Amino acid sequence: MAVQYQFSAIYFEATRVCNLRCPVCMTASNNPQVVRQSRRQELTYEEIRDRVLVPAKRLAVRAVGWSGGEFLLRKDAFDLLRLTVDLGYKCNVCSNCELLDRDMLLAMKEATRGDLTIAVGLNSIGEDNEWSRNAEAQRTLEVLELCRELRIDRHVIITLGRYNADSFERTVDYLVKRRISYNRSPLVARGSGCAYFKDQGFTREDLKERFHPVLRRHVNGYVSYTPFFLSPELHEQVSGGRKNGTVPQNPPIGCWVGNWLALNAEGDVSVCPVLLDELTTGNVREKPLDELVYESKIFADLTDRSRLKGRCGRCRYQYTCGGCRAMAYYHTGDYLAEDPTCFFDPVDETTVSEYEEETNRLFKKYLIVARHAGFYERPDKPAGRPEDKPAPRRSSPAHGSGKTAPSADGSGNGAGRPARTGGNGARDPGSPNARVAAAEQDPPPANRSV
Repeated sequence: MAVQYQFSAIYFEATRVCNLRCPVCMTASNNPQVVRQSRRQELTYEEIRDRVLVPAKRLAVRAVGWSGGEFLLRKDAFDLLRLTVDLGYKCNVCSNCELLDRDMLLAMKEATRGDLTIAVGLNSIGEDNEWSRNAEAQRTLEVLELCRELRIDRHVIITLGRYNADSFERTVDYLVKRRISYNRSPLVARGSGCAYFKDQGFTREDLKERFHPVLRRHVNGYVSYTPFFLSPELHEQVSGGRKNGTVPQNPPIGCWVGNWLALNAEGDVSVCPVLLDELTTGNVREKPLDELVYESKIFADLTDRSRLKGRCGRCRYQYTCGGCRAMAYYHTGDYLAEDPTCFFDPVDETTVSEYEEETNRLFKKYLIVARHAGFYERPDKPAGRPEDKPAPRRSSPAHGSGKTAPSADGSGNGAGRPARTGGNGARDPGSPNARVAAAEQDPPPANRSV
């Protein structure tokens, strides 16, 4: 095969069956008709093993995240957990918390030999959580505390929309204070979210004024958001030039499309969990996972960020950010279009964001955390890029910050954009947030810093 892809993780919605009825559920698990139809087509244990998990080894996948619906409602859930670790994957389970008590958590920890992360959805620590989730925030917080007592890694997924713009900062501050890692996911027009996307999906102004300032503040929410204003020279230097196509790895940053794989209960494959059902590359019943990926035009397009259009295609952060591909698709129907929720308006690739220095500074701190958590490897030496063209001269743009692009050491002697065609990707350990917050509070010794 001409291209050797390497992906960090699989996100697997293994069932649509659920014991909650969340109004904006992107898997439509609150729709009995959808669930009934799905149950007749749900992948079996053997199909998951032979068509997904074994072929995923050939894609260098290191972690599997089980989700739903409610994954634990599958009768073979524990068999799948044991299979996950038997095949050498890290194991993450996304649950709505309704079934998680001490006995259940201990049984899951035993089945995964202690290599377990519990991920939960929590859109707000206040009453507005119940607008989007059919669950009380307090129940979720109790499960997070129980995980801490049992020494099980924990993680929170916050789905962003206008409904939680006012409470987002308070929610993140609560999580950071308790050393709980988190990431953001956008409300999208998938499943039951279709009815709410137009009115409740966040706008460019919401992102700039309400969400992005909070996301920039803490390194434990630092692995999966856009826009991400990281100097391409800095990532090239610290990563050793490791990429999946042109998508940065070691560590992954910005939009995670190109760094993970997503499957739904029926076996359809997509480039991102929030694009499942809407943008698929085929079904694993037709071909094994690795063959679907290698033959997919969608994966070929989205692992080559030189194909991005509009503002994303002329942006200095085209590679280290990439723009949210889901927002591009749901707003325009084109997964390569510019991200319409991004508030950065570059004139061309020389335009530097006013937030680049701040992003670079926190990214260096994040690398310490990432090494401690086990998903960043410091290269012996940066990978060479002989295919690069001479760097364009950096000039102060007519619009934007007025800065010239710095080099990786911040000297201002910019080394140019990253190559539009990258080498083989790194084998990243997968879903990286599990130990990030604890490491941020208790970082490794100073001599391990980057």
